[in-house]
Amino acid sequence: MAISPGSTIEIKIEKLPRNAAAQKTLVRLCCKDRNVVRAHRQRQAKRPSWKEWIRGGMTWHHQMESRPAVTIEPGAKYTIRASVDVIRDLGSVMSYITVSGK
Repeated sequence: MAISPGSTIEIKIEKLPRNAAAQKTLVRLCCKDRNVVRAHRQRQAKRPSWKEWIRGGMTWHHQMESRPAVTIEPGAKYTIRASVDVIRDLGSVMSYITVSGK
């Protein structure tokens, strides 16, 4: 399937990748889904994660990182917009997913 940049595509996960690099790539791709982005923003806004303290006359801060709002499991579907970097990443994990145009 030829994917052009700017088109909307649907990713369906067929099987779980065994290596960590492919898992991270799938999480990064699936995090671009609109519903996932919305859920991540809501989760981040609701938790008190900003801590400030003074040390040596300087104000330091720490903000906790959120876990990804996606679960990589077979059968999960995500809809994203194709860009050049997304198309390149899809090529590296194509054996674990199926891609269809929307």
